[in-house]
Amino acid sequence: MKKQLVLVVGMMLVIVTTISLSGCVDEKSKFIGTWRTSDGDGTMTFNNDNKVTATGQLGDFSLSGTYTWAVADGKITFTSESGGSVGITVDYRFPDGNQLVLTGSSGGSITLTKA
Repeated sequence: MKKQLVLVVGMMLVIVTTISLSGCVDEKSKFIGTWRTSDGDGTMTFNNDNKVTATGQLGDFSLSGTYTWAVADGKITFTSESGGSVGITVDYRFPDGNQLVLTGSSGGSITLTKA
């Protein structure tokens, strides 16, 4: 009887852990990797350490350098390494696993594809 109870409790722990971990994919992890514009003129490489390296033409912005990024409430904010604001906070969405759409307050957007 004791062995059965231990087995049942163990199985319940495995099930609860599996369910908990499956819901742990946070928004930040979706960004990690290199993303390219459709014409290939711009790239953004997001790292786990909240750094992003941007190069080339990204919509209306021509960026080159490494920035800090943070996500909250469907928005992503980019700041310079020195802590000053780059002045860019945009909405984001992932229409599918390989696309990232960034939309500014004026309604202009860019679509990036995961490399």
